[in-house]
Amino acid sequence: MDNEKQAQIEVKVNFLSIDRRNGAPIVVLKEKDNDLNRILLIWIGESEAAAIQMHLEKMELPRPMTHDLLKTMIETLDAKVNSVCVSSVEEPTFYAYVTLQVNDNEIEVDCRPSDAIALALRCEAPIYVAENVLTEHGFSEQELNKGKPHDPKDVLENLDDDTLKQYTV
Repeated sequence: MDNEKQAQIEVKVNFLSIDRRNGAPIVVLKEKDNDLNRILLIWIGESEAAAIQMHLEKMELPRPMTHDLLKTMIETLDAKVNSVCVSSVEEPTFYAYVTLQVNDNEIEVDCRPSDAIALALRCEAPIYVAENVLTEHGFSEQELNKGKPHDPKDVLENLDDDTLKQYTV
């Protein structure tokens, strides 16, 4: 993989929402510590949205969910999640990887962005987006009023106040 050669921008999970057009959950990532305040929308599955939301709300379940199990397995093997990165897009699919520290080696593991984000949140690892992905598929808050039809910006423009608030699973 040539992932290490790509410029990466750190982001945070800003909130989860729902696309009113199709009912699909959306994770809204926002650029961290930058005046551009760029936003990236990624449509995700309901179970991944639930995993992210439960962690954001600090909900504790009696039994571990899949991402909790994965975190425990990584830690049990004396490995560590260094970071995750949304690395590329092949319309309409986003790709990501998790960077693990295993002894003296860094290993990159391909995964879905939603799984990468859910794992990063649990492991308190930074979340990155490749600069070219953010440039080509993200937008600034100031651009919200200039959206084009079928543009991801339309999704945020068309959300009512109730929908725009945090997604609840």
